Amino acid sequence: MLKFRHIAKPKNVGAIENRDTLNFMVRFLIFSFFLLTQLAFGQKNHLARIPPEEPTKKELETEERNHNCVKKTHKSFTVRLKNYPFSLATQIQVVSFKGGIDTSKYQEMKGIDSLPRLNDTVCYSKLVEVKSLTFTQVDKLTDLFYNYGYGGPVYIGSISQCYVPRNAILFLDSTGKVFEFIEICFYCHNTKESSKKISLGQLCDQKMEMLRAFFKQVGVEYGVTKGFVTNE
Repeated sequence: MLKFRHIAKPKNVGAIENRDTLNFMVRFLIFSFFLLTQLAFGQKNHLARIPPEEPTKKELETEERNHNCVKKTHKSFTVRLKNYPFSLATQIQVVSFKGGIDTSKYQEMKGIDSLPRLNDTVCYSKLVEVKSLTFTQVDKLTDLFYNYGYGGPVYIGSISQCYVPRNAILFLDSTGKVFEFIEICFYCHNTKESSKKISLGQLCDQKMEMLRAFFKQVGVEYGVTKGFVTNE
């Protein structure tokens, strides 16, 4: 049971527009490859018709439209809290941090920016902002994660090679220790979860901007409205 103590757009609009255009192009290329492989192996797809050639403009528009976020379900707060790691957390915090080195034993890439940690313990002294969430805020966060999703069937998601995280969601146990986290790069619209058991739900196109708006509403600025890679 949770017990608590108690999205603005980036300045570099041109870079974001270029990134969104690139994401669409990547979607188109992978979508086309997916269709070709489906035809080559004779597989059946019950979600949509497999066209005999490259997708039409209408099919591409439908695919793009289906990536938009809609409120698909109305799961109650109680039901949403059963999702891991909300189910085991006694406190949840949203934080910001400057670029640093991942020093955990689970480090995959040496030198990559990461949530400041030493021997799997979060270094709070290196965090820029720390905000503990209230019940109302956790309600809104889980609603965003688990009730919002794709507007219709989709074939692929966005692919991004960019990753410079400046924010995270921390899940604390009854002893006050962080046992799981979700690392977030709002600049690149990318995340990294500490466990494969963690899910943000369906990553529809606007979900990261909705999450950014949530961080801003809670009071976190660094990595949200300032502190991007281009102006640190």
